[in-house]
Amino acid sequence: MGAVPTLVRAQSILHEGLQRATGMIVSAGKIAAIGDAEELAREWPAASLDDYGPATITPGLIDGHAHPVWGVALARGADFSACNTLAEFTAVLEEAEAQLSEGEWLIGYGLAPHVYAGAPVTNDPIHEHIGVDRPVYITLFDAHSALVSRATLVLAEIDSPESFSDGAAIVEREDATKADGVDRLSGHLLEFTAMERVFPHVPLPPVTEQADALAAVLEGMSRTGLTGVYVPDAQARDLVAVLTELEARGELPVRLRISPWCTPFMTPDEITQLAQELGQGGRRWQFEGVKLFIDGTIDGGTAWLEQPDTRGEGLRGFWHDPAQYARNLQQLNDLGVPTITHAIGDRGVRFVAETLAALPDRGLQHRIDHLEIVADEVVDLIGANEIAVCIQPSHCSLFVHPDGSDLWSIRLGEPRNQQGWRTRRFLESGVVEALGSDWPVAHYDPRQVIADAQLRHPHDRDTPPIQPEQALTAAEALLGYTELVPRSVGLPGGALAVGDDADYTVWAANPLDLTPQEVAQVPILATAIGGALVFTTEPELEGRS
Repeated sequence: MGAVPTLVRAQSILHEGLQRATGMIVSAGKIAAIGDAEELAREWPAASLDDYGPATITPGLIDGHAHPVWGVALARGADFSACNTLAEFTAVLEEAEAQLSEGEWLIGYGLAPHVYAGAPVTNDPIHEHIGVDRPVYITLFDAHSALVSRATLVLAEIDSPESFSDGAAIVEREDATKADGVDRLSGHLLEFTAMERVFPHVPLPPVTEQADALAAVLEGMSRTGLTGVYVPDAQARDLVAVLTELEARGELPVRLRISPWCTPFMTPDEITQLAQELGQGGRRWQFEGVKLFIDGTIDGGTAWLEQPDTRGEGLRGFWHDPAQYARNLQQLNDLGVPTITHAIGDRGVRFVAETLAALPDRGLQHRIDHLEIVADEVVDLIGANEIAVCIQPSHCSLFVHPDGSDLWSIRLGEPRNQQGWRTRRFLESGVVEALGSDWPVAHYDPRQVIADAQLRHPHDRDTPPIQPEQALTAAEALLGYTELVPRSVGLPGGALAVGDDADYTVWAANPLDLTPQEVAQVPILATAIGGALVFTTEPELEGRS
């Protein structure tokens, strides 16, 4: 903003628990004052004016859990996300293959296992429709698994099934006794360790092209109202190079808080080194906090459940020795590192909550993410011990069907499949609840997630809600995308309080006064980071910084 403060005026400015003001003073990138616009104009006569008229300004929207850098590497090529049958899958496959030259990789994303209609996930449709010679790598919709062709397995020198201590697997075909070598394999890679056996062989574009793709994603995020994203991974092969390239071109359109992984295979010395590397970054991105996993996904049979799923799976987590997770968490806590743990199954969530509750108090805010099914007493345990959570409401609305025909519901069976994503129950127990999209698993548009969190069904479909008693109000969902996100990891800000960074989002109408369907489509007029406009639809404000 320079030396001259700016009076930002709008019909409503929602701040600090969504109190209403009409003006705020931005100075040196911070909120210097907030209140009645006319009073502020008298108190700050030298301030310049940004007047948004009838618009509403909220704290800048923050996605509590998304993967923009890694997602650019995963979500490229053919898009299979709209496929619901094998016929639709193979049609997209053939269309994508027709555009490739000989020997070129076919890369895709978004494939859901339900296209197999309950049958095992195999690469048979790939071979039957485009042959066995083309290398193929398709990231499944949950980003926790992949489907590869025979040619890809050969390139990766994989010719036998393998199970890993973290629950990952290179999956064998059910009819494997009829085949030898690589032909015994289904092409289904479950979880990250198995995927990492193959992904390094998948070609990546040059860093400049990756930076172009990431810039497009981050700019798209900004135009939906996002000013920040909490990124629980540092998995992209060229992450630092790509972000460095982008910042050499200018400022990132959103802030990125990046939390690298602590895996079951890391030694205490490696964990110490991981902690020492935190704090590094650029102007609008930084490594902060550490991410762990206790389990995988319900759809993939790798979530850690109290009782097995309907296929007899889900009885173990990522850690061959769960006590090692507890020891690693204890070490990170002693090192002063706040953590995020991926926990989806009810047994996994219970174990993580009990482990966190037993930690010595070091003044850190630890968080659990996803928590797709959780017992009542565990919700209360989380609340009593001030453990934060981050939930993805659109996973419920987009991937669970009211008739129970989706794989998540089939795997869990009744009554467990009636107990998912307990967003209201967490609030009732006093839990700090951030919200996020988990892009590229679901769309990053926060307006859509805020809408679906209220409806418990897709905002653009008139379908029965999924556990409607867990619906949030507009204000609760908006708080989950603003000030509760930094609070969930023990950080200040996100509320437009005096002293906060002047990160804000300008809405064409007040999201608290709109129906959920209207919220999903309301125009975003501008976003600002540190008081500097990232984008605006207001021509008279273009070029302001």
